[in-house]
Amino acid sequence: MFSLDKLKVYDKALASAASLAQHSQSWDKRHAVTDPLLRASESVVLNLAEGARLRSVAKRQHLLDYAIGSALECAACLDIAHIKEFLCQNEALEEKRSLCEVAKMMVGLKKAWSVEAFHEEPGRYGKSAEWLFPHERLDAYRLSLEFMRWFQGLLGAPKLSTRQLRQVDHAGTSLVLNIAGANGRYVSGERRNLFEIAESAVVRVGTYLELCTRTDK
Repeated sequence: MFSLDKLKVYDKALASAASLAQHSQSWDKRHAVTDPLLRASESVVLNLAEGARLRSVAKRQHLLDYAIGSALECAACLDIAHIKEFLCQNEALEEKRSLCEVAKMMVGLKKAWSVEAFHEEPGRYGKSAEWLFPHERLDAYRLSLEFMRWFQGLLGAPKLSTRQLRQVDHAGTSLVLNIAGANGRYVSGERRNLFEIAESAVVRVGTYLELCTRTDK
C-alpha cells in the first residue's frame, strides 16, 4: 500500500480540483458543464487516493485508468466553458496545462504501478504544440466542439430557458465529454461503452433540436 504523501501527482490533482471549483462557483448552474467538471475533478483525486491504498496491481491500474479518463473529461469541460464564455481563453488554457501535467504524471505512475516497487516516472503525453491531449486531434472531438459553438450562438446565445434547450445542452456536453473520456480508457470494453454513450448523445441532440423546431422554442 502506497502512502499518499509520496505522490506528487496527488497534490497537483488536489490543487487542480480546488482551482476548478473556484472557477465554477460563478457559472450558471443550468448549463450542463458545471456538475461534470466538479465530478470529474473529484474523481481524479478519489481514484488516486483509492489506488494508493491497494496492493493489487490490476486494481491500481484500473483506478488509474479512471483517473486519467476523468482528467481528460475535465479538459473537455474547459473547452465547453470557454465556448460558453465562462472562462477566457488564457484561463482555460492555464487550467488545461495544469491538467495535462497531472495526466502526464498519472501515465508515468501507471507504468510505475505495473510493478511492485514504488516510484513515480514522467509519462509522455501530448507531443505536438497544437494540442495538449490526444483527443484534441480527433475530428469527432473538434466537430462536437463546433456543434457547441453553433448552439451557443443559436438565437443570440440561448439562456437555456426551456427544457428542450437544456436537454440539447446536456446531450451536446455528454457528446464532448464521452469522446474525450474514451481516449483515457485503456480497457477496450470501457472505451467502446463511452463511444456508444457519445453516439446516443448525438441521437438525443438531433431529437431535441427537432422538438425545439416543432415547438418554436
